[in-house]
Amino acid sequence: MAESLNYNEVMQFMKEFKVDLINRFDELIIDEPTNTYVGIGRCKDMEDVKTYVVYALCRPIGKGLDDTSATRLLNRVNSYFQTNLTKQDMRLMYNKLCSVSKLEEFKDFIKRGFPMQELED
Repeated sequence: MAESLNYNEVMQFMKEFKVDLINRFDELIIDEPTNTYVGIGRCKDMEDVKTYVVYALCRPIGKGLDDTSATRLLNRVNSYFQTNLTKQDMRLMYNKLCSVSKLEEFKDFIKRGFPMQELED
């Protein structure tokens, strides 16, 4: 794990977000049944971790998983971030914000509470 990343904070996030486990390769196994995971080795802080987790979930929830699995994971996102995002919102975020060049923009978007109307314009 990155030296500046606080392991206790990661563990607290995992508990609150209901992440299944973390492995020795700095991968958060967000959902073991669907093999949905994200590497956090490059993360400098918890804002990075949260951004990478949402980034990793946008495509599977938006268009990759069956409805039951997608809904289960979307409920985790909505519960943790206190939002009411839809599968279509996740797909829109995937299309507009999920690229390495837009990572900082995506982080800011999450911090501001997912203002979806900005992406719809």
